[in-house]
Amino acid sequence: MTTMQDDTGTRGQRLGTFTVKWLLQWTARWPDTWRSRCGGGLGLIAMVALPKIRRVVDINLEIAFPDWSLARRQQLRRQNFCELGRTTLELGPIWARPLPGALDMVRAVEGAEAVDHALTLGHGVILFTAHLGPWEAAVLYTGQRWPITGMYRALRNPCMDALMRHCRERSGARQLNKERGIRPLFRILKKKEIIGILTDQNVDPREGVFAPFFGYPACTTPVLGRLAARDRVPVFGMFAYRLPQGSGFRIEFVPLPDTFPSGDAVADASVMNACMETAIRKAPEQYWWVHRRFKDQPAARERPY
Repeated sequence: MTTMQDDTGTRGQRLGTFTVKWLLQWTARWPDTWRSRCGGGLGLIAMVALPKIRRVVDINLEIAFPDWSLARRQQLRRQNFCELGRTTLELGPIWARPLPGALDMVRAVEGAEAVDHALTLGHGVILFTAHLGPWEAAVLYTGQRWPITGMYRALRNPCMDALMRHCRERSGARQLNKERGIRPLFRILKKKEIIGILTDQNVDPREGVFAPFFGYPACTTPVLGRLAARDRVPVFGMFAYRLPQGSGFRIEFVPLPDTFPSGDAVADASVMNACMETAIRKAPEQYWWVHRRFKDQPAARERPY
């Protein structure tokens, strides 16, 4: 990993970032199967040590899978924490392993040729994704294949923020702070490039619309439909999956229907959520159920957390 220097943070922030960089470089050298086992163990420790987060996961799983038995949901919760631990430790090879070795962890890619074709139409392309599996590996993959800019939320620690941006951009992807709004994204599409957006987080009700996600209202960003509407920009879901026993990653690109966007913000958000839901159901243990995805609710409806 290239040495990063950021003197804008406090001494504690710089020290914390230095420690994280050292851990990334250390875990990047671990054998993949060993790191997968250790990640699973780390996740189980977190499940026991973090009861508040465990409660959020339990509530989300009850919302998403109401017909499942309690025992089945608890088994999924256990698997989910194991996968969260693996997500943490695999940042080492994704962010700190030499680039060819990091990209070699992507063992299979499906649907990328459709994105290639969509770019030839001259309107740019929008990729959206969820906190599912090794999404950081998908960022790395897209950066070396296409001209792409991803929206991200800046970290409070400026040293860690600089480290994260450097690691995400090292294959060619650019990072754009979401605080700058969506106007820069229109300019990127006008240049016939790609933008990437994480769209599975609860947004402020003043900015979002309520659309079903696993059959439950979720305050969802309508930005995808707004961006796509101007020039009928092609939109794809991009989803990454972790293969068993540390054997690598698989990435899928899934096109949204030709009828997207429809001009109806709720309908468009529902289409996007349905696409993410289908992807998550393929590997529900790999989704970030730790998010309070259903935090905000329509008026007169009780919040679940």
